[in-house]
Amino acid sequence: MPELQDPTLGTPSRNKIMYAIQQTGSRLIGDGFIAGYLIDCLKMAEGLIPVHKYMMSKEAMQRGIATDIITQRNAQTDDNLRWLKQMESEDFHRVNVLSFLSLWAAYESGNENIIAAILESQQSAADSAAGKFPPTKYAALQWPWTEDICLDVASKLDQKAKSATPDGGWDIAARLTTLFSWLGVDIEIPARSAACLNEASMVRNVLLHRYGRLGPRDIERAPHLDERGNKAIKITRSRLRQYSDAVRVVNVSIMIGVEKAGWA
Repeated sequence: MPELQDPTLGTPSRNKIMYAIQQTGSRLIGDGFIAGYLIDCLKMAEGLIPVHKYMMSKEAMQRGIATDIITQRNAQTDDNLRWLKQMESEDFHRVNVLSFLSLWAAYESGNENIIAAILESQQSAADSAAGKFPPTKYAALQWPWTEDICLDVASKLDQKAKSATPDGGWDIAARLTTLFSWLGVDIEIPARSAACLNEASMVRNVLLHRYGRLGPRDIERAPHLDERGNKAIKITRSRLRQYSDAVRVVNVSIMIGVEKAGWA
């Protein structure tokens, strides 16, 4: 989730690559707590609603507030309580969805920032990346590139890696490995985390583009997600934790690869 304040990190910002990696890791950890904090707040609010209504009635009597105003306030409070109970009956699915989408946005933008930091800091990586495009596109630009150019190249490299990786639309773990290898970074993502990452990517697309409903190909690839027939995927706390763990493992894998490349 985009934050108003940058996290305070031990890594100096002049070490652009490692700073970008740790900045991403910090945000991934923070987003992992969003659902828990929101659910706790909602549960506390649910417990305080009767007290709130009592205090409003008491204040109204003391201050002579019109009955219709109190009725309106109570109706709003009752509507909030109804919404809370609906969220609870769904095991806070919508809260978990919001947390997951925030987590995935942090993962994608974080990786793009890491790649941009590598391109800005390592000429060999920039030369290799430029070689994936027509010679008049980026190779003709004087290095070091500006931050805007590095971010532009980073975003376009992902599509190049998708085309260059077998089943790169589904296997985004392999796609990421392909992309980083072009830059001179070998990353090793554990098989279990890679499978979970690929599933999370599919779920993200299904949530954003099909109201959470799986297509036939999705069910073929991840039949265990088809728990509710032709209904939306339910994002449980357990599933959210699995996806959160996977993106953090990838972040650590990138850090290890960067250290092996000698750029730490």
